[in-house]
Amino acid sequence: MVGFNKVKLMNHKINKENDSIYFDFNAIAKGYAIDIAGRFLESKQIDNYLIEIGGEIRTRGVNKIKNKPWKMGIENPNFDGTRSIKKILELKNESTATSGNYRKYKVDTITGKKYAHIINPKTGYPAQNNLLSVTVIGELDCADVDAYATALMAMSLGDAQVFLENHQELKVFLIFSDAQGDLQTFMTSNF
Repeated sequence: MVGFNKVKLMNHKINKENDSIYFDFNAIAKGYAIDIAGRFLESKQIDNYLIEIGGEIRTRGVNKIKNKPWKMGIENPNFDGTRSIKKILELKNESTATSGNYRKYKVDTITGKKYAHIINPKTGYPAQNNLLSVTVIGELDCADVDAYATALMAMSLGDAQVFLENHQELKVFLIFSDAQGDLQTFMTSNF
């Protein structure tokens, strides 16, 4: 049921080999919904807001109650279900999205191998890398940073770092496990 080879666009209509095939736009759906809500607020001349859906955020202006930039936290990738903050950031007129594989995964009961929910588009299989969390911030739509976070999560650490050298408009914070299984971080120079 998986693969673009099983669907075709013919006469402006989508034809599927099987009725059970479906498209899942979850990778950018939350970010897109936030952008729609943000544009609505802006159309009503609301200049100061923070919209959050499931960790994706779009901000404009400042927190008027405190007259300071909006704040958000990047979580530690805790595998035991607990939650703790790794880093606190200030946002003004920026969107941010985090993608991670430390919550949404399945473990093969026979091999014990972990399969993350991020799919590598080159292979069609779950991404196999040492990245645990990718946070992207930019003066872009939330759908855009949401897509970047998901794309980076599908890459190896090295490929992500090379990609970021060519996309310096993005502020990115990566959390990964090293060869010994210890947590490490990498951030772009503008972070």
